[in-house]
Amino acid sequence: MIENYISTISKKIEKTWKSLDTKITVNKRELVLGILLCTLIGIVIGALFSPKKRITIGSNNANGTLSCCDDDDDYDDDEDYE
Repeated sequence: MIENYISTISKKIEKTWKSLDTKITVNKRELVLGILLCTLIGIVIGALFSPKKRITIGSNNANGTLSCCDDDDDYDDDEDYE
């Protein structure tokens, strides 16, 4: 029974493989869009199945904060900067 099933599947695969030899014409636009689509799908699948789920760009050492030391460093209240 399993041998019959394997034989049927292998015949279908062989028939499909032989049908791939036909020549078709593809526009350059379709070719470029197909390549871009495959690339984007690969990026999305790679991001979904990656082991690390949190993305951090940079070193995350808090260099982006505006006031590093005290909250008394507000320059809005100083008369020198007006």
